[in-house]
Amino acid sequence: MYPKNLKKIRKREFVRIKDQVYLDFTGASLYSEQQVKDLSKSLQQQLLGNPHSGNPSSDRMKRIVTEVRQMVLKHFNVTDDDYDVIFTSGTTASLKMLAQSFNWISGMSCYAYLEDNHTSVVGIREAATKSGASAVCLQLPRDKTEMNELKEYERNVVKKMTRTGTDSNNQVPNLFAFPAQSNFSGRKYSLDWISEVQDNGINTCQKWYVVLDAAAFVPTSPLDLKKHSADFVCMSFYKMFGLPTGTGALLVRKEAESVLNKKSYFGGGTTDMYVASHSFVAMKSNLHERFEEGTIGFLDILALKYGFQTLERITGSMQNISDHVFSLVKRMLGEMQQLTHGNGKKVCEIYKYSNYDKSDEQGAVVPFNILKDNGSYVGFISVLTMAALDGIHLRGGCFCNYGSCNRMLNMGEEKMIEMYRLGYKCGEVDLVGGLPVGALRISLGYMSTRDDVKAFVRFLSKNFVSP
Repeated sequence: MYPKNLKKIRKREFVRIKDQVYLDFTGASLYSEQQVKDLSKSLQQQLLGNPHSGNPSSDRMKRIVTEVRQMVLKHFNVTDDDYDVIFTSGTTASLKMLAQSFNWISGMSCYAYLEDNHTSVVGIREAATKSGASAVCLQLPRDKTEMNELKEYERNVVKKMTRTGTDSNNQVPNLFAFPAQSNFSGRKYSLDWISEVQDNGINTCQKWYVVLDAAAFVPTSPLDLKKHSADFVCMSFYKMFGLPTGTGALLVRKEAESVLNKKSYFGGGTTDMYVASHSFVAMKSNLHERFEEGTIGFLDILALKYGFQTLERITGSMQNISDHVFSLVKRMLGEMQQLTHGNGKKVCEIYKYSNYDKSDEQGAVVPFNILKDNGSYVGFISVLTMAALDGIHLRGGCFCNYGSCNRMLNMGEEKMIEMYRLGYKCGEVDLVGGLPVGALRISLGYMSTRDDVKAFVRFLSKNFVSP
């Protein structure tokens, strides 16, 4: 039983939830009241200054930042001998940093990514191609719904560059990106792909690096980077424990540091010395010091300490969280699938890659649309409005993942482009020609309960099941 006193903990530490049903944990997790109290007490009892200043309050803060870096690494079962932690404003900032500093070789490098990726991951494509690299989108064949073999994915060349050199040493850097868990469907991808691509590449014998988008994965799943050593890992901490909202990280494997050599801008704290009147600058030798430009959000970093402590105190381990949310999402899926109208037709059209049989293949996410008894769709905007009236918090749209949205709703690339040219914008329209151009998404978190599942199913039954 996880944990046996979860309901009491919710009443004590998540008072503001009360009668609300929060089902948007992939959007953001929730912080506990005790977490805020612990942080507030720490802020009130310590004099903390800018870690760049070199005075007593500065040194105290610098030690805390170092302590939190170690907490982050320990959480993912590695040390600073294996990885460096660069604090950023979130996953998107981490990916932008990687895109702009990666050593793209014009006419030779390649950026490969899954169709099922967040916008911020696909966006690396623009930095890559503007630097002269090729871009390849890996797509699941249209007749497939389940596939774990990366080699079976179709390669769709988005932009091909004419090769301008030879790869005699097999060391031209290339980058492959995939999500540990889809933010659209909750599908979990095989982490064995990391070593597979590092060892064998995608479609060449060149040097391949792997960036793992862990933003949707790490809030409810354990990630062992000792076992699955991605070169780059990005995340946003508010998705893990709700607070702070403006801090994330790019974890860089020490063996991959050298490929981040295209950084051009330098800001405060990143240099050992520069000359204002001459073209001379000496960058810091330590990786995170070179990339953390200006003063980092040091009080936000302090807040991370109490986030990690809260997860451990309430749940015991990430595996406990994973087991808990998976049991809930299976129950949610089962009850939604059983909902039928009086004429026997299904109420919910559920978009899924897996059968929700294994927690290492499926996260605690259910994307779906609602059908009327005549088979027509209810627009997700209407559902969101009705849910809000009942205190139910969902998300609707494509969730910044047009690739998965396009595939699972079977819209088609040309139709998407045509709709945009006609004025369609994601989130503002839910049905085009009676067909959905977005979905609803349920996502669960570590403090979700069976009561949340029951309340949502009651909501569906009350409002959308025809007798």
